[in-house]
Amino acid sequence: MKKEMSEIKRRALLAKQRMKMGYWQKMQEERDKLSAETEDSSKLTLASDLRKKEYEIRNKVALGDDFAEKDEKMYIKVRDILDRDENVLNPIGQLMDRKAYEEMDEGNRQRYILELSSKFRELRERYYKEKTKYV
Repeated sequence: MKKEMSEIKRRALLAKQRMKMGYWQKMQEERDKLSAETEDSSKLTLASDLRKKEYEIRNKVALGDDFAEKDEKMYIKVRDILDRDENVLNPIGQLMDRKAYEEMDEGNRQRYILELSSKFRELRERYYKEKTKYV
């Protein structure tokens, strides 16, 4: 029970900080600015989705989510791979943990490769969204 309360307190603290810093007002201003610049609603939705993803990532990291930390480490690897060369021949091979892979049986190896490839696609999409955001 005490652990749940501390998580609730942390979430409340984060929400209070966002309100004090004017986070939501800034988000609304950026959304209004973007909608004034373009009539294309697909760009507006893309920006909105990107903001939601950034918020989720920051929230997970702030709460000490171990999975978010692993995802961020993997994202840094993916970003480095794509920064070097966007047409990578074997990105999964560069991301995989060889030692763990060698210790797995055939079924777990296949599952590991599929999960890794799915995660790579997700992180690659995030990379391109962030890259186009800052262009």
